[in-house]
This record gives sequence, C-alpha cells and structure tokens, in this order.
Amino acid sequence: MQGITLRQVIVGVYILLFKIRHLTRYHYSNSVRLNPQQLRFRPRENCIQQLVDYQIHISPQPLGMHDFLDLEGNWVNQVWFQEATERFEIEVTMQVKTERTNLFNFILAEEALTLPIDHDNDSICARAYLERIETDDSVTAFAAGLSLATNRNPLQFLDKLNRQLFNDFTHVHRNSGKPQSPAVTLRSRQGACRDLAVLFVDCCRAEGIASRFASGYQKGNLSSDRRDLHAWPEVYLPGAGWIGYDPTHGEPVSDTHIIIAAAAHSRDTMPVIGNFVGAGVRSSLNFEVQIAVEEE
Repeated sequence: MQGITLRQVIVGVYILLFKIRHLTRYHYSNSVRLNPQQLRFRPRENCIQQLVDYQIHISPQPLGMHDFLDLEGNWVNQVWFQEATERFEIEVTMQVKTERTNLFNFILAEEALTLPIDHDNDSICARAYLERIETDDSVTAFAAGLSLATNRNPLQFLDKLNRQLFNDFTHVHRNSGKPQSPAVTLRSRQGACRDLAVLFVDCCRAEGIASRFASGYQKGNLSSDRRDLHAWPEVYLPGAGWIGYDPTHGEPVSDTHIIIAAAAHSRDTMPVIGNFVGAGVRSSLNFEVQIAVEEE
C-alpha cells in the first residue's frame, strides 16, 4: 500500500488528553482604544482531535462578540470594545483528546503517485495552496534536488525533506516576528519552527504539492518551564487528505499535536489579529503556556 513504512506506522489505538492554559497579555504605556480584534485560540475538530472543553476569558470585558469560521475553516472569536484601556488580556483553557491508530493508512489516488501532483480535479480549491510564498531559484533547486533523489515519489520526497530540515538545520527560538523568507532560512540553515514550516511549504509548492501553514500546540517536554505555540506544515495528497509533518522534530504529525488554525499563508493563523488607536503609545506582549497530558 502506498505510503506505509515500518518506521512510520503507529499500531493500536492510543488516546491522549491535553489540558492547556494559554494566557496572552498586552500592556500599553497609555490608554488606547482597541479596534475590533480577531482571536484564533479554539482548536479545530477533526477525525484526529476532539474538543472536550473550551473556555475563554477576555479583559477588559468586550462590548460584543461574534464567533464564526473563516474561509479556511478556522474558528474565530471577533470581539470589540467601548472603553479605553491600558491592557488587553486573553486567557484560554481547553481540554482536547487526540486519537491516532495509523498515520499512513490510506491509498493514494493515481494523480498523487508521482511529482508534480496533478491537481486538475481540484484546481480551484488547491490554487491558494500551490502559490509560491516567494519564488527563489535556490529554494526551487533545493526542492528539485530532493525530488530527483527520491525518484519523484511524493511520500519519499516529503519524508526526506522533513528529515533534512531536522538534521541539517539549527533550530532556534524566537518569541516574536513573522516567519523568515524561505530563501533566508535555506541560506542560513537555521530558523524557528515557523521558519522551517514556511520553507517546507514553499519546497512542496515548488514540486506541485498543495501545502499550508499550521499552528497549535505540541506535547514536547512536559517538564519544560518554557512552552509556546508551535508551527508545522501540512500537505494535501489526493486519496489521503491533509497530512502534517514536523521538521522541528523530524517526524510526521500525530496525536502529539493540537492544531488551532491552518491556512495558505501564515498570517491567517495568528492567534490575535487587530490594532489599537493611541498616539505615541508603546505596547508590550507577554504570554504563558501550560500543557499537561494524560494517557488513556
């Protein structure tokens, strides 16, 4: 069967219960008026993860709130305010169950057996996920080299790309800032999880694989004092659907990840999108992430 290797198969049913608390705190040097804010903290629900409980507390108290799904199926809390404030806090607590029996239990469609993948049957939906993040010859050549080395086999290409970004790149931690361009990450051979995810996505799109940027949480080291949001890429394979890879850890995404948002562009997965009105005001951001995991 296409895509199954001994190294990648997980046998049996395994359930994890994640208990997560995420506090985001903005402080302003003077009173400001907050424009409407879009908050993406609520986990997606799919065949892998189930939302058990979700609570969100916002300060100051919003004048109004509207929940909706964006174009890419992410849950959005839109909030707006009336009074001026010197702080903006969002505290989210959630419980999420994950279950995965076999990562690669699928049969690829014929059009997904070789690179580039033929997206004629889903060209309208796939278009946004095939547009290059930044057309750069070095990234194109890097992806082409991996494709040739794997005889243009999509699953082998994805596995080799994932392992190479894990083994050959230095993984750094950056609390803020948008992702680097794919070319910068490739040239420097280092990046944060979001930088590696963007490079992975652009390499896939260069080889005709529809791909997107995903953001959420990862089990990681539960005893670590420093926890943060995590980012990874997902690819769409006809016959298999969306599959995640984690170049920060060198493995396919399984039940150890909680996905919050996924989009063709990383900016559309940001947990807080919005601005404020206040002349000469400085702002600062602090956050706390706590993750506990129980096995069932």
